[in-house]
Amino acid sequence: MHAAGAELTVSIYSPEKKLLEEPAVSVGLPGKKGSFTVLKGHANLVAELEAGIVKVQTSTSTETYVVDSGFAEIKNNQVIVLVEGATNPAALDAAIERAALDEALNRPTENAVQYAKKQRDVALRRVRARVAESLKV
Repeated sequence: MHAAGAELTVSIYSPEKKLLEEPAVSVGLPGKKGSFTVLKGHANLVAELEAGIVKVQTSTSTETYVVDSGFAEIKNNQVIVLVEGATNPAALDAAIERAALDEALNRPTENAVQYAKKQRDVALRRVRARVAESLKV
């Protein structure tokens, strides 16, 4: 499974499927306490992830995903990423993402659980809208 020159093995899973499993040089992750990059020899770590962008740099290309919250485990040069959901940025439509963000921002809440869900949804929608806007030509 390891390609020549690969320093990490990266696996990304959503509840629906395995999104990626391949050798990589680095992985950028949206940590709850700030974004960080994993390189060969990174300390063992379990990190909570927030909505954001995961970038996997291989020896030949860069894979990018817009992800919802989740967790990452780094251990012995293996990076396992478990996320609630993930989207290829090219599949995002700026108008749709902006409308979804507006809906989330204006959604009424009646209790703490609804408020927490709204805040999580707003964070994801902001990331998706920002990425979609940046891809508009």
